[in-house]
Amino acid sequence: MKQRTTFLVANSDAEATHPDNFILSPSSFQIKNLPAAREDRLTLAFDELPVEIWDVLKQCKELHIRWASGKLYVSSDPYGSRVPAGLHVFVTPQSEVIPLLTNIDSPICTLLNAAFSISECSSFEKSFVGIPGTHQFYHPLSHISSFRSYLEKLLCSVNTEKCKTRLGRLETADYVDLKYDAVSQTFVASAFWSRPKEPWRGTLKSLENDPKIEVGVLGHEKPMAEESFTLSGFLHVVGTDDKLEPVVFTFPSRHHSYQSSYSLTTQKPTGLHPKLKLSMTQPLKAPNDDCTLNAYFTLPRALFIDKYQLASSNPQLLQSLNIKRLRDVSGETDLEAPAWASEKWGSSVLVEIDTASSNGEILLNVELPLHLRYLEPSHNTTSTEVRFASPSVFWACRSGDWSQMGNNPFDRARLGWEHLFPEQTMFYHLSPSDDAWNFINAPILNLQYTEIVKSGTVVVIIGGFLWIIWKLLAAIQGRNTAGEKKSQ
Repeated sequence: MKQRTTFLVANSDAEATHPDNFILSPSSFQIKNLPAAREDRLTLAFDELPVEIWDVLKQCKELHIRWASGKLYVSSDPYGSRVPAGLHVFVTPQSEVIPLLTNIDSPICTLLNAAFSISECSSFEKSFVGIPGTHQFYHPLSHISSFRSYLEKLLCSVNTEKCKTRLGRLETADYVDLKYDAVSQTFVASAFWSRPKEPWRGTLKSLENDPKIEVGVLGHEKPMAEESFTLSGFLHVVGTDDKLEPVVFTFPSRHHSYQSSYSLTTQKPTGLHPKLKLSMTQPLKAPNDDCTLNAYFTLPRALFIDKYQLASSNPQLLQSLNIKRLRDVSGETDLEAPAWASEKWGSSVLVEIDTASSNGEILLNVELPLHLRYLEPSHNTTSTEVRFASPSVFWACRSGDWSQMGNNPFDRARLGWEHLFPEQTMFYHLSPSDDAWNFINAPILNLQYTEIVKSGTVVVIIGGFLWIIWKLLAAIQGRNTAGEKKSQ
């Protein structure tokens, strides 16, 4: 087991990194007062994992589980990458175990449903959407209290209170990442907190009897290259080092934060054809001349886009929406199927935004027309709430130093859309200006009125039929009357 905690201190709080702000001991690292962003990372070998988790992981070449809270937070490089709020799962199975994963009670769905208290993952074959290189599942999960409880039962048999206290912090995280790689046979769990309202205080200790835990307190220096970050500060290994070790290092980064934000609204009334409006809160200027601005949506099965409506054969419509092109649609795209007939979790949509009209001087607004599927009827209500997340919005730019990106110790892969861009691409992420969760009130049938609807439908059909017969008879009678008058 390896434990690493990294604190990223803003330049304005550089005095907080002074050695007097920390108390060292052979078994702990005490913090007096530290305003900083924080990442906790835990790395486990396969033989250190609980059996029920290892039984699933050994069937995978790669597994990435990402959860984003959707809470408003300020990005801190090198933690600038973002995904839409909710639970994202990317699975690349071992080829020889694909038949096992496609069973009705597939292990991956059993694990996800138990760990996150969801029921939408029925089987690998039915619930996951195939995308190049992997398979994707998404659920609009706004909290992970169930996941915390699941981990407590699984892990907190020793040092119960300390274990529960540490796991309880997960619920306040901005995002949580879980990753397994069959090549290294290691499982990595990490959680990130942007700068909290109150500074970090307390003592860092290992979860187990081995007191070793790596601690880094770092801040930004002027980068040595345009596509890189330079961090300086100190590192300390609890249980090994007897003092703070100064450090400076530079690394290229695939993901950068971009100092601009956006908001998402829904035009009212929504009806069965809601329209999303993506608005930039300030004029945009591309990082480089060859950059494109993109928005990545994850839509639950109740919502979908008509990819034929947004095809390149409709240039006037795309121009009016400020969409340059529809780059990709994966998942449920059947235009007629009701929600209860759709097996997949929904669909992902990547659009390239037309920035020509803004010219870096005016605010840019983008519209995305959606459609609602017919939803399952319910008792005592005529509407239901459909929840969905704001998109990830980012610039995609050509990188001159892309071959070195793998050397980034903070890199995040499998965000859902990187495979749609060349490998030589660098991303600049915009931030939402508000909470990332959105809602639409969708109309549904109230079962209380089913009999009335049935009877009313029959009456309308019969009435319409009789009206047509009456009109036909009237026309025939009029024609006969006219013929008789003419013969006279």
